[in-house]
Amino acid sequence: MKKVKLEDIRIDGGTQYRDQINQDVVRDYTESMRDGDIFPSMQTVFDGSTHWLVDGFHRYFAYMALGVKNVDVEYKPGTQREAQIIAMGVNGNHGLQRNNATKRRVVEAALIHEDTKDLSNRQIAEICKVSDTFVGSIRNPEVKAKQAEKIERHFKKKFEEQDAERGLTATEVKPASPEDDFAPDADELKANDMALAADIEAMHRFLEADDKLAQQHAEIEKLNFLNAQLQLRIDALMREKNELVKECKKLQKQADKAKK
Repeated sequence: MKKVKLEDIRIDGGTQYRDQINQDVVRDYTESMRDGDIFPSMQTVFDGSTHWLVDGFHRYFAYMALGVKNVDVEYKPGTQREAQIIAMGVNGNHGLQRNNATKRRVVEAALIHEDTKDLSNRQIAEICKVSDTFVGSIRNPEVKAKQAEKIERHFKKKFEEQDAERGLTATEVKPASPEDDFAPDADELKANDMALAADIEAMHRFLEADDKLAQQHAEIEKLNFLNAQLQLRIDALMREKNELVKECKKLQKQADKAKK
């Protein structure tokens, strides 16, 4: 870790891959910093004379808004080109989640970068923290269409199987007897888990193949999270209300007793 001048950190070295800087996040960070919250150090690559910022752009602009002069950074020795490659995987599994537009920009950059353009889909996927199928869909647009067809066939088959099962249930159901054991065995549970995992993986690939759908899915997840938070708050308020009602009844009894 090293303390450096904020003005000495370069942000114009091709290491910022987000489709945009979220100004709401910058404002939130600024307020939190003003309130005294401590943030992780920004990450840079130092080439001997210049610190190239690879992780912490929202924090950088928040520090600028506050007029901070010196900041702590964690740095690795390396070149500007190495900084660009490191930045490709930033926020792949931490920090502000990347949207599909950002992931696409990262992969497109890797596919033309002098040091990564000849790597395999899997190697680029590891660098960019995405799936190799996502890389393949960008490197070869025809792959995207094939992925969509494959996913559509997968879910069509699942629906047909479910319809067939419902049909059998409707025509071949027999009365249950007390001796019947309806609990699934270990193999059946394992098969169900594997099928569920396959469905989830297929859904993730489907989302990666369609930017608009991925954005809608992310918005739904955000709304579900906010709804869950509101529900927790409502439950807490209801508990508080119930406690207050109990306390009021207790005080009323004491008051009635005192009058006697």
